[in-house]
Amino acid sequence: MSERLAALVGGWFATCKKIIEEHDGTVNKYLGDGILAYWHESDATPEGIAATIEALKKAQALAEPRFRFIVHFGLVAIGGVASLGEESLIGIEVNFAFRLEKLAASLGEARGLSDTASSKLEGFISSRRLGDFELKGFVRKRAFFVV
Repeated sequence: MSERLAALVGGWFATCKKIIEEHDGTVNKYLGDGILAYWHESDATPEGIAATIEALKKAQALAEPRFRFIVHFGLVAIGGVASLGEESLIGIEVNFAFRLEKLAASLGEARGLSDTASSKLEGFISSRRLGDFELKGFVRKRAFFVV
């Protein structure tokens, strides 16, 4: 069973990586059963991110086990040791994205947008506001949207 699961997860890793890179994104890290990806600000057009979301939604419908994704816009620093091929995204926005993913999981939602992402993607993709939620380590409640 674990070999089958590893093959399934590996398959959706490959699919998601392809989709992200086709839409000018970069996979930063594989984190157990998850991926952290980013777009440079100059490459993160609303049209391109909306196209990425639509492609991921199509792949998600075919995936078993079903994967979850969230989209957030924010500024991060990139650090690490380039000569070792290590790079890390650093900053509060990275922590916020991880908190949103945990929120999506707790709500049983397969796809989510931060308030910032929903605002930037308005008119490019339809979303529905689920409500305002407290996130560990953050002072005020933040809106969460599903796509």
